Amino acid sequence: MFELDYFEITGRMIAAVIFGSIIGYERETRGHNAGLRTHILVAVGSALIALIQTQATYTTVKMALVNPDLLQILNTDMTRMTAQIVSGIGFLGAGTIIVTKRSVTGLTTAASIWAVAGLGIAVGMGYYFIAVTGCIIILATLRLIKRFFRIEDLKKIEVYYHHREKTRKEIKKYFDEKDIQLVDLEYSVDLKDPSNPLYLNLYTISLSEKIDSTTVVEDLSNLDNIIRIHTIKDR
Repeated sequence: MFELDYFEITGRMIAAVIFGSIIGYERETRGHNAGLRTHILVAVGSALIALIQTQATYTTVKMALVNPDLLQILNTDMTRMTAQIVSGIGFLGAGTIIVTKRSVTGLTTAASIWAVAGLGIAVGMGYYFIAVTGCIIILATLRLIKRFFRIEDLKKIEVYYHHREKTRKEIKKYFDEKDIQLVDLEYSVDLKDPSNPLYLNLYTISLSEKIDSTTVVEDLSNLDNIIRIHTIKDR
């Protein structure tokens, strides 16, 4: 046997999805930046590259057996260019990631770019079934994954305000009324004006299906002592 059959390829790709999902789901439920989709894409992309490399090795062996005169030529590393593409695409993916003081964005896009590089290599080397299978899985991951998994909707909201105790009680009361769960809270204070300090709270909250982050921001902005409020995107 000098090539992988379609069932073997499909099985390996599905296994990559399963393993990526297990780790990604755990990260997603804990509110980490690299979640379910990112881990699936990285796993599938890695499987794509590994399958292509395996298939290329089988092809080389088959060609050598059919025509022994080509042995000297076929000793050349046929996967060297693939390795250069894989490492080089990492720089392109890194360019889509934006890191600020309190947020990271672009991780899923970076993972999709890297995974799509695997698709390009597969097509370029003539492994069409690998490319089609990988493309379907990647597209389903990006477009359908959140329809099948109920992921806790975690949002980060940054709030600047005066009168700490009064305002914090009002915010807590609003969260309780709207069934919004407080997952994490970071806070700091600006004492440039000691007589009227400016407080900053970074709320990580879990939203129910009845409300979205835009509504939360609009409602909280109506509080008297709120100076500035906005959401922070994680992915």
